[in-house]
Amino acid sequence: MIWDVYNNKGKKVRELTLSDDVFNVEMNEGVLHSVVKAYNANRRQGTVATKTRSLVSGGGKKPFRQKGTGNARQGSSRSPLMPGGATVHGPQPRDHREFTNKKVKNLALRIALSDKARHSKLLVVDDFSIDSYKTKVVIEMLSALEAPKALLSDMTTQDFLFRSARNIHGVTSIPAQEVNAENVLRYETLVISEKALKALEQRLMRKVV
Repeated sequence: MIWDVYNNKGKKVRELTLSDDVFNVEMNEGVLHSVVKAYNANRRQGTVATKTRSLVSGGGKKPFRQKGTGNARQGSSRSPLMPGGATVHGPQPRDHREFTNKKVKNLALRIALSDKARHSKLLVVDDFSIDSYKTKVVIEMLSALEAPKALLSDMTTQDFLFRSARNIHGVTSIPAQEVNAENVLRYETLVISEKALKALEQRLMRKVV
């Protein structure tokens, strides 16, 4: 697959060849759903909790006499029927993590990348050329590329790109080593540097299912 490479001014500078094993994979919604669901589940803290009868303070004394009050009989103020009482079947701390095989994760990423390429939402730039913390430079680059909401990915160890993009609404940046199917699908366009693209291809080509 032949793909265009742009500079940060939005001008085409050359072409490159994309691997069909990574960027031309058939859509599989079931795989994408299971992997994205697992990513979202693994981010949940699972620390929410409510108090059961054994955790609510008080309740040692019968709140009122058994007969003659006109009320239903009660033996403890900790009852779920009483104001300030316990919660029945409320949430308790639990582990929400879901295990996903590495091969399935890589397959989902290849499907997500292929979907971006299929809909022309994959933009390859030769170099982001950001050597300082300048949000304006990133905004101008995205405007030239006609990608106002995008995921940016590069191989650089400097954080100029990552810090410059973090306060732009609808835009974020992730190192190529951390790109996964969930964050590729979350953003409308993937803007990736040529070096990061090659590294991503090598990473996925070694683990083709």
